[in-house]
Amino acid sequence: MSKKPVTAVILCITMLISGAHGALAATSATTKTTVQPTKTVVHTLANLNSIKITAKSTMRLTDVNILNLDEENILTYTLTIQNGDNKTLDLLDYWSKVKTTSGTTYSTSLMTKDKSKKTLSAGSSTTLTYVAKVGKNVTISNLVFQVIKWDFNQANYESIKGQFKIPAAYLTSTPSNQSKTLKMFDTPVKAKVNQFASFTSGDYNYVSVGLNLQNIGYNLFQDPKIKFVIKTANGASYPMSADPTSSDYKIQPQDNKTLNLMAEIPKSIKLTNLELQLIQEDETSKLNLPIATMQLPNATSQSLAVQPNIEKFIALGSGKIAVKVSGATLLQSFDEHSLSIRFNFRNTTGTTVTIPKYQFQLQTKDGYRLPITTQVPDNYVLEPLEEKTMNLSVSVPANVSAQNAQLFMNLPVASDSKDNFSYPAGIFALPEVQPLQNMIGQKQFIQTPNGILGVTLSSIQRLPWSDGDLVSAKITINNTGFKTILLPELSGQVKLDSAILTSSTNFITSQSVGLLGPNTSTDVYVVTKVPSYLSFSQLQIALLEKLGENSTSEWVQFVNGGSLPELPTIATGSTYSLETPGRNEELKVLRSFVYSGTSSNLVYTELEAQNKEDRQIDLSQFAGAFVGSEGQTYKATVSQIETSAGPGEKSIVAFWAKVPRNISTSDMKLVVGEGITDNKMTPIKGEPTGYVNAAALELQLTTPSIKSNLTNLDLFPYSLTVKNVRATLTGSTSVNVVFDYNLTRNMDYAIGEFGHKYLIELVDSSGRAFEKEFVPESDLKVTNGGSASFSFDDAAFQDRTSGSFQFNVYDVFQGQKLKLGSQGYYYISSSNR
Repeated sequence: MSKKPVTAVILCITMLISGAHGALAATSATTKTTVQPTKTVVHTLANLNSIKITAKSTMRLTDVNILNLDEENILTYTLTIQNGDNKTLDLLDYWSKVKTTSGTTYSTSLMTKDKSKKTLSAGSSTTLTYVAKVGKNVTISNLVFQVIKWDFNQANYESIKGQFKIPAAYLTSTPSNQSKTLKMFDTPVKAKVNQFASFTSGDYNYVSVGLNLQNIGYNLFQDPKIKFVIKTANGASYPMSADPTSSDYKIQPQDNKTLNLMAEIPKSIKLTNLELQLIQEDETSKLNLPIATMQLPNATSQSLAVQPNIEKFIALGSGKIAVKVSGATLLQSFDEHSLSIRFNFRNTTGTTVTIPKYQFQLQTKDGYRLPITTQVPDNYVLEPLEEKTMNLSVSVPANVSAQNAQLFMNLPVASDSKDNFSYPAGIFALPEVQPLQNMIGQKQFIQTPNGILGVTLSSIQRLPWSDGDLVSAKITINNTGFKTILLPELSGQVKLDSAILTSSTNFITSQSVGLLGPNTSTDVYVVTKVPSYLSFSQLQIALLEKLGENSTSEWVQFVNGGSLPELPTIATGSTYSLETPGRNEELKVLRSFVYSGTSSNLVYTELEAQNKEDRQIDLSQFAGAFVGSEGQTYKATVSQIETSAGPGEKSIVAFWAKVPRNISTSDMKLVVGEGITDNKMTPIKGEPTGYVNAAALELQLTTPSIKSNLTNLDLFPYSLTVKNVRATLTGSTSVNVVFDYNLTRNMDYAIGEFGHKYLIELVDSSGRAFEKEFVPESDLKVTNGGSASFSFDDAAFQDRTSGSFQFNVYDVFQGQKLKLGSQGYYYISSSNR
């Protein structure tokens, strides 16, 4: 039958199925005979004829491999012997030699594994692999492989049974689409390349090979510790590294396993006509011998990088983890930028897994490789279904782009390994990163096993202190979920213009318990000390999570460029609200005075502190400094109550400092905040080593006017009225002074250790002054109609019977006094009574 009608019928059916009605006639008229492409015939060693060594027994050349070395090449070739006779074949009767077509003969020896083979039973087969060191420029097609039988009747005792000559067009390696059967440690294994890909990173091409091994024997096959290399067209060899699942493996009979291998090859090397060679160390000679050569298909250039927020699953022992890149931020600086990558580990199984000490590396699109200092610590354990997040931080030079970079998660190189290549257990693409410079008020989100936390840089403050300045960063952590979350163990790090401050940096928590309830927040602080004269252009703040004994990982990072924000200023008469979670308070200036002294003045301010919580709390232990109009700072001493304050309770907090007499106090402010000590908020009776949450309170420092009488002399919260002053002259040197008084106290305020005293001064008309201090509620009781007295001696009063004096009342504080009132009186003589 003619082929044309058959072809036309097939085409007709096809066109009818596809809906091409009415095209049959045209198709029949124009159809041409299809010409099948010529299939390339590939000749392999299997096409070589066998050599008869007896009437029924044969030898075949079944494998030839050459490993290129610097000064010579290592040749291995395998002869497969089939005993077709009815008796045992003595293998010691046979040997093999190899020589070049020009006549050069090379010495051969058996691999150690074959030296024990002496006989071959009838009807069975075996292999003998020979090893020879050959010339550097020798090719397989230049070699002749001889099969020799020892014959002592010959002059040289050799009888050549035959020889193999491999034509140049023959393929001696295993074709890329075929499997290779190997016998390793008496177990037959079928090997086949089932995946090959490449990708470019920097100055290198990375080639990835998936080699499937199938145990076709009847016994367990265990990892034979074979080495793998990529052999390029010019003969160079590049070692391959295996992923963790491709070592110390076991394959049950009739089962299979894919080994994942990777090599790093310079970009200048063409990835064509590549071969995979299997290398085994010979037990006796300790030579690395090629035992198989397999062709690789043309490499398909593709990215092996896992996209952001897509999990990659990795087997670890009997467990499995899922890993992914969940975010990245870039903090810009002058000479280098800080790239922070958020990386998640998740245990997907019901068994505990220990994470290997993965080494992370950033590969930029410009070809740079940047190591990441944050590494997985020892004994990093994930419980069943547990998830942990790690921040990976790397410094990127300012002239290197961080866009389109990739994160390599490499397996650690064994200490005894001669291969410096680190196998990437995972390669991850990074999301597009936007450079950040000023992050005050910006919130970042952190995924935890129990929910998502929002982390915000709430404020940055530069505060005056005694021996320098304090730089304080307030960070608010908010639980946005519906479960209580246990915060990790954190610490703080500060970097000023790329200089990391370590010894002077403290991390402070506002609450002692690390639990954060649903829809609640807590504040933490990173505080460091800097010289007061130091100026800087950029500040970086990081919270570090403790992972192991001596290992930390960046938990979150913030940056601020340029000058720091000014402190909030609280106008006269306004209140300053401290909204520390669990300790809401309000501060307000009550009064401010200047105590004039002979060598220095004393500035003094009293604040009203009110508990705004609906429960009893320990008030903040305050700290601060007075700041002059030209920036002069004077650390303040503080006095406040040393007991808890009830809901709505008010108390007095006193601040004071000595200042030079020539300093103007007209525009002075009081910078005040909550004290910190030893990485926590200062407890009651504690001594602050710094402070946070500060504001600048405007003051109206004055020297109050002096009353011309002794009524309502204010020493807040006390008020004193002096009346009926009587100074009696006794006719001797002694003078007795008695006065009546009313002393009241404002009970709306609690006070701490009260350092103020009333100073009573009697100034005689002659100018002589005599004084006595009275302590409120001790020497002077809170009462109406009280009486007090004192006396003094002076020779000037001998025989005096009359005269006048001035009676003055002062506020005495820290050795300085402030006159409150003054009134004149006459002496009383005891002789006139």
